[in-house]
Amino acid sequence: SPIWLPPSSSSIILESMHQAPTEWPGLIIESHATEEVLLGHLRHILFVHFDTERRGVLRYSSPTTASYFFTINDENTSSLWMGPISRLRWFGGTWFDLAHNQLRWFNTQAESAQRWTKPDEQKTFHISELHEQALQRQQKEHFLYLWWQRQSALSLTDASSFLDEGMQYGFVEPDVLNNYLSLRASYPNDKLPVISLDGSAEERLERLRQHLTSHLKDKELRT
Repeated sequence: SPIWLPPSSSSIILESMHQAPTEWPGLIIESHATEEVLLGHLRHILFVHFDTERRGVLRYSSPTTASYFFTINDENTSSLWMGPISRLRWFGGTWFDLAHNQLRWFNTQAESAQRWTKPDEQKTFHISELHEQALQRQQKEHFLYLWWQRQSALSLTDASSFLDEGMQYGFVEPDVLNNYLSLRASYPNDKLPVISLDGSAEERLERLRQHLTSHLKDKELRT
């Protein structure tokens, strides 16, 4: 769970975060609300609804998650999540930013915090469509980043293209997607055939493997 560290009057923690942000991963929160009210809001937005049935824990205190979630340009829904928070800062970025060594400081402000009042009854927040898309993008890019780190031949841009391609073929399970990306990386310049979606994902992957290997043999024979 998140750890709450109120800064001391000497601002040692803040100075350390600015000097070595990667050693102090977290959010810098500014608010005019009392500590009790602010902590109440931060605890409240930990638990969320994705629809009428699904519930989850929103790990917004992670700078990576914040880089997806709190950068959504939707004033109506963003003001709900910010609540009494007038300013939010963190050092981080998306998984693609990390891959390209482009981590940076983010700064999100909410003028609505001045007018915010604690609701009489706090209900669990529902994730909006835009925020859910952002979290799905985070999950997808995290998966791709982990695979991409284990190889050196393929660029992240090409790997992302191949991942989208694989999902269109119906490869959505992590193990199958990993195997698909590894297979595709071995034949990056080959045009893929139209493969029937019949059968299991493993069977479709095997048909694709057979096509690519036979296509390679044909090219070798011609040369």
